[in-house]
Amino acid sequence: MIKAVYVPWLHMHQPLILLKADGKEKLISNIEKMLSSPDSGEAGNAKLMFRAYNNPAKYCNRLLKAGYKPKIMLDFSGILLETLEKLSKDKNFVVEVHGEKIKNIIGGYKRVLDKSCIEIAGTAFSHCYFPATPEEDWICQLEKWRNTFGRIFGKRNLNNVKGFWFPEMGIPRFEDNLSKLIKTIRKFYDWCILPLQAVKDYEQLSYEQKIQTACQPHILKVADQSIPVIFRIPADFIDQQAGCDVDCVDKKIKEAVEIFKEVGSKPALIVPASDGENGNVMMNEFFPNTFSPFFKSKINNKISSMTVTEFLHEFYAKNGSIVPDSEIRLKLVGSSWVGTHKFWFEGAKRQQMMEKIHDVSKAVHRLEGEKSELEKLEHLLLIAETSCYVYWGTEFWFDQGKKILGLIQRKIEELSKTRG
Repeated sequence: MIKAVYVPWLHMHQPLILLKADGKEKLISNIEKMLSSPDSGEAGNAKLMFRAYNNPAKYCNRLLKAGYKPKIMLDFSGILLETLEKLSKDKNFVVEVHGEKIKNIIGGYKRVLDKSCIEIAGTAFSHCYFPATPEEDWICQLEKWRNTFGRIFGKRNLNNVKGFWFPEMGIPRFEDNLSKLIKTIRKFYDWCILPLQAVKDYEQLSYEQKIQTACQPHILKVADQSIPVIFRIPADFIDQQAGCDVDCVDKKIKEAVEIFKEVGSKPALIVPASDGENGNVMMNEFFPNTFSPFFKSKINNKISSMTVTEFLHEFYAKNGSIVPDSEIRLKLVGSSWVGTHKFWFEGAKRQQMMEKIHDVSKAVHRLEGEKSELEKLEHLLLIAETSCYVYWGTEFWFDQGKKILGLIQRKIEELSKTRG
């Protein structure tokens, strides 16, 4: 009898930057800038990041061919998908890492997405932090991501996207804001993943209660909205990004089983989630030292793996719907995967950036004109809402956000003059 289901989750994102070359401003991915950097360390890290983006498809394909059944959850921001698509189409693009040549990353995913080993979750197009993003742009962020993913991977693969990842795991404060976001997400998705820190009275939970809460799905009800949710396993239990080799993961899974059996008879769901490309572990160690050996040596009649949607339908489905056994409540102060909102809300520069984004968003939505021009402007607006421009808290990234907002304002003025 299966006692635990382990499924790692990797979150992938790279912001865009606005550079001036030959007298023209051009938006490119930060990772492209890194790759062309004269700094050998920065360029080298970019190569390792490209390998990290390629690894899930590569290792899944390798394990499948060897007769194993790997499972992994992934989410990519829409702007990163566009970058990978552009580079995958470039016949001259090749990144070599320790003798391995990486070319068509998108093509690698197309070869394995129909083999039930990778489940993609939806997210926001530009990795916006929802609590700080204008509400009228929430649906735009979701639709733009879906249009991007569907264009690249096709309608059938888009129809298989059932879960949702909040960028930075940012959960809005206050019941009315959260219920509006849940309503927006439910237009497209069956379930979402949350940070455990968002749970009401989280600070009062014992270590065992945290694991018990994280190891099962719950139904989240806010006002007149509801959605099934799963939780990221606490980082102090399995710290995927800092490093946790296969034997450590196996030990922790067995510990979770012992803790969870006190409250549930169904298998414990264990979902460690982390950035997929940041740091030495995720760039170099995770796939060869944890992922691949787990599916080669740790799967048995008690420890298994499924994608999250497979798990929910196997153990919590009733009449075709996902029906968790328990209900969960969240804090009314909101949360993120670093526990608080302070990296996005605190400080004069962050406040100024948010105010400017809200002002520019209102101006964009008031505009009238040709559909193609308005769509280009909305595209830039969504990019301007990227969380990195305020989260990283450095002058360079604040300036990038200001530059993109300035570009939007100039285009608004141009369109207004044309219309006038």
